[in-house]
Amino acid sequence: MKQNTFIYAAIAFFVCSSCTSGKYSPVDYVDPFIGTGFHGHTYPGATVPFGAVQLSPDTRAGNWDACAGYHYDDTTLKGFSHTHLSGTGCIDLGDILFRPTTLKPDLTAESICRPANFSHKDERASAGYYSVILKDEGIKAELTATTHTGMHRYTFPSGKPVTIIVD
Repeated sequence: MKQNTFIYAAIAFFVCSSCTSGKYSPVDYVDPFIGTGFHGHTYPGATVPFGAVQLSPDTRAGNWDACAGYHYDDTTLKGFSHTHLSGTGCIDLGDILFRPTTLKPDLTAESICRPANFSHKDERASAGYYSVILKDEGIKAELTATTHTGMHRYTFPSGKPVTIIVD
C-alpha cells in the first residue's frame, strides 16, 4: 500500500512539474474597448482599480451615447481629461480638457480647438495605458495612470509648432 502511495505521489509530482504557466497573464486578456460602443457607456482610457484618475479621450459631450466621454462610433476627439465614470448611463463629470495640437488655436470660435481626427487602427489600450495618433496633425498621445495621478506624453512631428490647449 505504501509503495502505491509513493508511485502515485511520484507521478503527480512529475505531472505537476511539467505544467507551465500560460504565456499570458490575466492582464493580457483585458480589453478596455468592451462597452465603448452602443450603450455600454464605458471608456478605453488608462486607469487602475480604485484609482483617483481615469485618463481617457473625450469624443463628444452632452450626448447620452457618450456619457462616459467616449463612444466607439466617433472618429474625432475633443481632447483628454482625467475623470470618467464607467457604465453610469448619465452624463457626468465636466472636466478640464487637454488638447495637443500643431494648429494655431482659433480664439474667436466658441470652442478654441478643433476636434482631432483619429482612426481606431491607431488606437491602443491595455490595463493602465491608452494611446492614439491624431491623424491630421501626426501627434501621438499616450496616457497612463497610477493610483493618485495620471501622466500624458505627446510626441509631436518635428518642425511643427507645439501647443497644448487647456480648456
